[in-house]
Amino acid sequence: MSLRYALGVVAVTAMLFPTRFFDTTAVAAQGAAPPPSANACWNPSADIPLAGKTCGPVQALQLSCYVPPDIVTAANLNTMQRSADIFSWQEFMALNWPVLAGQRGVADPGKKIGDAGVRVWETWKEESEVFRPDGIAPEPWDAPERIPASCAGATKHLFRTQKIDDVVDSSLQAAAATGTLPATLTDQRGRLVRYEIRMNKVMFDHIVRHRLYDGKVQAQAKTIDFPSGAMLVKAAWREVTPEEAPSYHTVTACVCDRDVNGQPRDCQPKRMGLVGLHVTQKTPSSPQWIWSTFEQVDNVPGPGAGVGTPGAGAHPAFYDPKCPTCPKNGQTRTGTPNQITRLTPIPAAEPNCAQPQQAVDNVQRLNADVRRALKSAGTVFRFYQLVNTQFPVPPTGTQPPTVFTVRPPVLANTTMETYVQRTSTCMGCHSTARTVNPTTFVSSDFTFTLNNAQPLQPNPNVIAPPSRPVTQWDRQNWAAVTRGYQLTTHTYELLPRHVPRAKLHCSSCHLDAGGNMTAAWWVNLRQKKEYPTLPLLQNRINGCFERSLNGKPLCTPQGQPTPGNPPPCDTNADMHAFTTYMDWLTEQWNDPKTTTHGYPPISTLTGNVANGRMVFQQKCAVCHREDGQGRYEDNVYYRPALWGPHSFNQAAGMFSDPADLAAFVRWNMPLGAGGLLTDQEAWDVEAYIHSHKRPTTPPKPKK
Repeated sequence: MSLRYALGVVAVTAMLFPTRFFDTTAVAAQGAAPPPSANACWNPSADIPLAGKTCGPVQALQLSCYVPPDIVTAANLNTMQRSADIFSWQEFMALNWPVLAGQRGVADPGKKIGDAGVRVWETWKEESEVFRPDGIAPEPWDAPERIPASCAGATKHLFRTQKIDDVVDSSLQAAAATGTLPATLTDQRGRLVRYEIRMNKVMFDHIVRHRLYDGKVQAQAKTIDFPSGAMLVKAAWREVTPEEAPSYHTVTACVCDRDVNGQPRDCQPKRMGLVGLHVTQKTPSSPQWIWSTFEQVDNVPGPGAGVGTPGAGAHPAFYDPKCPTCPKNGQTRTGTPNQITRLTPIPAAEPNCAQPQQAVDNVQRLNADVRRALKSAGTVFRFYQLVNTQFPVPPTGTQPPTVFTVRPPVLANTTMETYVQRTSTCMGCHSTARTVNPTTFVSSDFTFTLNNAQPLQPNPNVIAPPSRPVTQWDRQNWAAVTRGYQLTTHTYELLPRHVPRAKLHCSSCHLDAGGNMTAAWWVNLRQKKEYPTLPLLQNRINGCFERSLNGKPLCTPQGQPTPGNPPPCDTNADMHAFTTYMDWLTEQWNDPKTTTHGYPPISTLTGNVANGRMVFQQKCAVCHREDGQGRYEDNVYYRPALWGPHSFNQAAGMFSDPADLAAFVRWNMPLGAGGLLTDQEAWDVEAYIHSHKRPTTPPKPKK
């Protein structure tokens, strides 16, 4: 959008929906919005007085069941942030309105928000109702949700113990900071938080119409484009006591664990209180969706805490004030309470309208205004607060939706992005979501729900890890094959003498343990003209240890002088394991005519460090941390360092040949979403990574 056009939109909006001006630069946040046609929920008489500052006309906020269709688009991003935050609260009230009896997802305009009853979003389809075994069609929208018979009287079924609870999603979405402990959240009473994921009828109908619930059909889709109005919620719940219940929206839920086959077991009806709510909606102005997140005010210390009953603020659900030295914001073993604090503050600053790119809104003040109105309405939702809203900045050119600029760049809910708060970005994370097409990245339009479609399709371009010997050659060499695989996936841990500085594995770059076609795989290495003999291949492996692992060679290849060098490679068991494992990979590939090496091609471009930093923050930092030092919590490898003392040195191909790193990023990153980035984005990330310091070439040992 051009500046002239954006200002025109603001001017027209001001004429059609006037607001009261405080001064020449800021207008009151008490705007009006155009009513939808034939919408029984629209109620201008229920407007909520808002005292906060805004830099341009924005919509009014009303205590009604009206679902807002979009935010105000303006050249001043402070105005857009204010509009987005009002949008979030309007959604929250509409979705938490009592539902019309007998109709899933339809609000009852004849009721008030404080009236008892199931809430609108709670009757939306749970993800598990949509994606069923063998890709069979879901039941119709109005079919009742199935709840285990052992939970008579329960209104919902809660079985998820993590926000990301399936194998596919947990390997792609980095909600955990370490792979050694569960990414569950446990309150101070030792009770596990439970989660649910629900979609509205617009989203459900699109999935059914295009048979996206069927993995075989979905895998053939060329594009996914949900219509505006599609919405998805993620909710977090904790078991509450009778004393705590008055401060929570509560339900009687059937809380179950799941057996190894995913079936419910040990189901019990429990009183559960809502502690976190994500809401996302696709709108005409925001093809990357608008992301809103709310929390119960007494989750952690901070703004809004201490207003629950009785004294919940003194004893937050996820923080023990009596243990200020307890490790904070870390994963714990099952049953051990987490000590959680907020690392992404709820904004409290007023906008400076003279700085239109800032996107600032005083969310704390807005929360106070809205919660005051909710208190007057006599509803328990006065004990909830908006953390913030994330929205896409209107683009200046033609780009795919997965290329965007976002405000604010980081957004986190303490009950859902608990362990990655500093690097959490809803839009950036969800941009990596893909369909079940295993070979080509096809965006699933910012939702991970589609990859639950069955049956899943195996990736024919990735060789599975060794599991059992099949051929006679396998049986004769199986010990070396499995040792080679272990060395590939745990290199610096198993070979500390040879990798004393870097905290990398061979599989950090050669993904899937050298078995991924797009990540410099190890198939047919001896058939390559560069390594036609075993000594040449051994020498190449040694070079990787010296450069890519910033370490020392394993051994001395045959025919090379041995004085002062390591022992001969012919007698080195670890070198033998590597080369034997590479031979096993070659054995698995049944189409040598299509064998490729290195990376798929990428255009030769010039990277921009500043743009690379933005891409890195949105699509890389949640795995590699904002400082690029990787994730090694508990001193255990989880995601690799990209620069600094634990990364590869300047002699490595990833540094000495920038095109190698750009191509690797283009076709393999973010993990599991190779092909998401454009060529330019890949080069920008390459430039940003290479703008940081890393080890120089290690000196040659003296002879």
